[in-house]
Amino acid sequence: MLKFSFNSTTLREMDVFQALQHIHACGYDGVELMLNATRLHPLHTPAARIAEIGHFCNDNDIQIVCVAAGGDRLLSEIPYQPPIIDGEESGRRKRIDFLKRSIEIAQLLGAPVLNFNSGPPQQGTSPSQAWGFIRDGVTELLKVSGDLVLALEPEPDFFIGTTVDALRLIREIDDPGFRLNLDIGHVNCSEDDCYGAIERAMPFTRHIHIEDIKGRVHHHEIPGEGDIDFTRVFEILEKAQYSDFVSVELHHHNEIWQRALKESLDYLQNLQRVHV
Repeated sequence: MLKFSFNSTTLREMDVFQALQHIHACGYDGVELMLNATRLHPLHTPAARIAEIGHFCNDNDIQIVCVAAGGDRLLSEIPYQPPIIDGEESGRRKRIDFLKRSIEIAQLLGAPVLNFNSGPPQQGTSPSQAWGFIRDGVTELLKVSGDLVLALEPEPDFFIGTTVDALRLIREIDDPGFRLNLDIGHVNCSEDDCYGAIERAMPFTRHIHIEDIKGRVHHHEIPGEGDIDFTRVFEILEKAQYSDFVSVELHHHNEIWQRALKESLDYLQNLQRVHV
C-alpha cells in the first residue's frame, strides 16, 4: 500500500502548528514541511522554534517525511534567485549556505529527505558551467547531510528540468544520499513519454510529488481534476515496489485548502483500493 503525505505549502498562510494538525487530522500518513518566507524561513527561524515543532510532532504522532527547500522567494524577491548554478560565486554560496541550514532543520526534525531544485538557467552561464556548479554544490552538501537523503526535483524550464537531466547528474555523482524527487505533474508537463519516464526514474526515486495537470500546463490541480492517468501511474509504482511517500503538492489551493486536503486523499485512497 502506498503512503500519502501532504505538502504544507497549501496551508502556508496559517500557523505551522495549525497546518500540521489539519493535515494529520485529515488522515494523511505524513507531512511534507515546506520552508517558506513568512512562517518558517530557514535563516530566520530560531533553533528553539524548530525544537518546538519537533516536540509538537512527537506529542501528536505527526511524521515529517520530507522538508521542502525549493520555495521561490526565500533568498530574493526575484523567484528562485540566486540558484545553486548562479554565475557569481557569492550567489552560489548564498544558496549553498541556505541549503546547509535547511539540512540542519530537516535533521533536527528527524525528516529522512530534503528536496530542492536547480533553479532556472542563468544568463551568461553556459550549460557546461552550470553543470559543474550544481555537481560541485551537491557534492559539498553531501559532506554535511549524513543519513538525510538530498532529493533533486526537476522543474519545468529549470536547468534540471527533466528526469533525464536529473538521472544523469545522480549517476555522475554516484552517492546513495543523492536521489530524485519525482514530481508526476512536472514529468507530464516536460517529457513526451510521461509514463515511460516515470518508469525509468523509479530505481532512483526517493520521494514523489503528486498533482494533476490539464493540457500539460504547469499549474497544479487536485488529483482527478486533470489529464494524468493515475491508474497507470499507480501500476508503475506497484511494479517498482515503491515504498516511500507520495506527497500531494498543491501551490494554488490555499483559499480552498479544506477541499484540497480532503478530496486529494479521498481520490488517491479510492484509486488505490480499486486499482492496486
